Amino acid sequence: MSDEIVHAKDLRPGNTFINRNALFEVIENFFNKTAMREGIVKCKVKNLRTGTITIEVLTGGKFTKAIIETVDMIFSYQDGDNYVFINSKTFELIEIPSSKLKWEKNFLLDGVEIKVQKYNDEILGVKLPDQIICALKDCEDAVQGNTVKSIQKKAWLMNDFEILVPQFVKKTDRIIINTKTGEYVGRESK
Repeated sequence: MSDEIVHAKDLRPGNTFINRNALFEVIENFFNKTAMREGIVKCKVKNLRTGTITIEVLTGGKFTKAIIETVDMIFSYQDGDNYVFINSKTFELIEIPSSKLKWEKNFLLDGVEIKVQKYNDEILGVKLPDQIICALKDCEDAVQGNTVKSIQKKAWLMNDFEILVPQFVKKTDRIIINTKTGEYVGRESK
C-alpha cells in the first residue's frame, strides 16, 4: 500500500498527517494568500501521541496522510495502572496505560462505549462519546431555603470524579455529563 500525500493547503479539520515523525490531527486550519508570496497555511493541530495542541506553520508543504483506525470497544475494568477494554464483536481485550488517558479516565465507567484510536499497531488513545449517562456515588445535600437557581453543589461519580450539579439533583438520579468539559448537562429522563 503506497502512502497518500496531502498538500498543506488541502488539510481540513479531522484530517491526520505525519510531520517530523509525529502524528497530527487538524483541529482548525487558516490559509493566507498574498499577491507576492506563496500561501501560508497555519493549522491548529493535536499531536495524537502526546495530546499537546499547537499551531503549526505548514507553508507549501507536502505530508504523508496518516490513516487512523478507530475500533468500537467497551470499558471493562481497571487493572492497576491500566484500563482494560473489550471489543464486543471479537471479544479481544486491550490494555491502555492510564498515562494515555489523563482526562478520559474521569469518564470511564462500567459499560461506557468508546472508540480506540490506532495507527498501524500503535494504540494512540480513546475517543469518548460527547455525553455519557451515569449514576452518582454521592452528592451533597441541598441547602434549605436557597432559591437562587444558579447555586450548585458537589457530586461524585462512581470513580470519585467530582462534578458540580444543580441543587435539585439527588444521589439516586442518573445524570448526563459533557465529556469534553466535565460539566453537568441534565438528568436522565425516567
